[in-house]
Amino acid sequence: MRKLLLTLSFVLVIFSNAHAGISKKEEFQTFSEIKNAYVPSDVMIVDRYGRDLERFRNNKTERSLPWVSLNEVSYAFKTLLLKSEDKNFYEHAGVDWKALMKAGFDHLTKNTRRGASTLSMQLVGLIDSNVSRHRRTFSDKYDQVKKALYLEEHWSKEEILEAYINLTAFRGELLGLGSASFGYFNKSPGTLTLEESSLLVALLRSPNADAELVGKRACQLLETTSCLNVQDLAMKIFSNGYEIKRERNYLSVIDKSFLKKNGNKNIIQTTIDKTIQNKAVESLQEQIRFYKEQNVNDGAILVLDNQTGEVVTYVPNAGVGFSKSPGVDGVRSRRQAGSTLKPFVYATAIDLNLIDQNSLIDDSPVDISVGNGSIYYPKNYDDSFKGLVTAAEALGSSLNVPAVKTLQLVGGEKVVARLKKLGFRRVRESSYYGPSLALGSVDITLWDLTHAYQKLIKDKVFSAKTRTEIFQMLSRDENRRFTFGTGSILQLPFPAAVKTGTSKDMRDNWCVGFSERYTVGVWVGNFNGKAMWNVSGVTGAAPLWRAVMMELHKGSTESVRTLARVEAVRTNGTEIFKKNISSIRYPVNQEVVGFDSEIPQHLQKMPFEISNPQSGSKLFLNEKFYAEASELAMWPVERGQYHLALYSADQKLIDEVRFEVR
Repeated sequence: MRKLLLTLSFVLVIFSNAHAGISKKEEFQTFSEIKNAYVPSDVMIVDRYGRDLERFRNNKTERSLPWVSLNEVSYAFKTLLLKSEDKNFYEHAGVDWKALMKAGFDHLTKNTRRGASTLSMQLVGLIDSNVSRHRRTFSDKYDQVKKALYLEEHWSKEEILEAYINLTAFRGELLGLGSASFGYFNKSPGTLTLEESSLLVALLRSPNADAELVGKRACQLLETTSCLNVQDLAMKIFSNGYEIKRERNYLSVIDKSFLKKNGNKNIIQTTIDKTIQNKAVESLQEQIRFYKEQNVNDGAILVLDNQTGEVVTYVPNAGVGFSKSPGVDGVRSRRQAGSTLKPFVYATAIDLNLIDQNSLIDDSPVDISVGNGSIYYPKNYDDSFKGLVTAAEALGSSLNVPAVKTLQLVGGEKVVARLKKLGFRRVRESSYYGPSLALGSVDITLWDLTHAYQKLIKDKVFSAKTRTEIFQMLSRDENRRFTFGTGSILQLPFPAAVKTGTSKDMRDNWCVGFSERYTVGVWVGNFNGKAMWNVSGVTGAAPLWRAVMMELHKGSTESVRTLARVEAVRTNGTEIFKKNISSIRYPVNQEVVGFDSEIPQHLQKMPFEISNPQSGSKLFLNEKFYAEASELAMWPVERGQYHLALYSADQKLIDEVRFEVR
């Protein structure tokens, strides 16, 4: 009886004095101050949209993730938390007096130890080191009640609930709902189910209880007698340690070029787009897996936003498990350029009005004296010569002899000067390279090369006319036919210029190119410098370039040929990407088609493909109406020469091609 009277007296003292407030010296911090002072154990690296890229742990004594806003927590968890810990949370002013008196009475009469601390009172113990978390004495309880009342007076209910969710301990070293949610369920707090929420809330009463007890408490919280699913889940997740899974190694090297400044010291924001980054890494890993038997072990990919200049994707290597040197930065490593420098040779010649894309160049054997009695014999990739070709065909098909002849026409010093203006570093004088400068004997980085191609769009290193012609030379599929054929992997369903390159002994594969919005550079090879076996730029690097470009332009229906035919319309050259509404994607202009001798002629058909067909537009074959324009029409093949024209609904010519069937 004496204990009961003492307890009731204590409660009355608290009730009468708690509202007296606390001194200025004892004032709590504001919610904003608490939140801003919060330092998670893991520093997060996020993409331009705030999505996780990587994380690394700084604090070894506890495990916490970035602060979770209340609107990022599932309704199920919030509901069960209040049901378990403070069912009158939104009614009381910090202290549930009725529950407090009942708890004291039950403790004395029934010897139970059920607490009556509200979430506000519990939060006081979490943020005030002067208040004992165990609250075993009357003095502790009095101090806790007084400060809880003060807290409620100065914080909103939502702020109290949010702070509690982030600061409370769940199990072992896990602090805050974010770490518990990811640690046990590998999901964000906003996606927690009712059963998952019940298990995490059940931990709060006794964080280190065994799995069976946690499961039973969760069942009681759910008020269900059929609780096998919850108990099984409890045994599954609590019988073993937690695991906060790291994002796959999509960003193995941190480069200052893609870091953005922000005011949050716990989150490192980047300009990277996670979707494109992941696609690039996965494509590179798949390519390495495919060519492993041909001694392909490494690669790097860089994507630039042409409008902002920002780095969208930075893949320095294939990552742990694929690269033997996951710490090496392939974007910044120096490699031999191969044919990727040829566009700058032709651009210099065009800029000096020495040639244009239609100029004829003789692709035939040539002997070039390089001093000391030595003779240089340039030859093409396939050891054949094509005779007279246009400059556009020579560049598009990456013919070596015309490139060397163009270099001789321009002069190596002038080409080197342009390379330096484009940002290539550590380029030597032209005499060091001789005629091989045209074939890419310069050591470069993927960083410098990709940025140099980007400058072919907007920069003033070359004139607007030159930039337009170079784009047309590198984007027209028919220009590639001597080396790559037509319809190769380099042809995309939207406007894009592209150039491949392979260095001596197949040590380096390159593929670099740009669309209106993005510039993509790819290198494939071996960090140890060893040669690949029968892997060229078009087979090693080009598939990666294509995969990344397609991911960047999902939904685009523009035609490569459409852009290739359009001239610049603004003097600064930035409008080389003006597009027609619709176009003929296939066949390509001047294409020659042959019958397959193994298939009966009457069964052979040829596709007519139209990009972005418009309502009412029509196809005419040899000036006769053939069909309403659609994305695909199959034409029964017949020998002869043909003119295929696409007209709009108002009879205006949109596009036309000529082809031959033999």
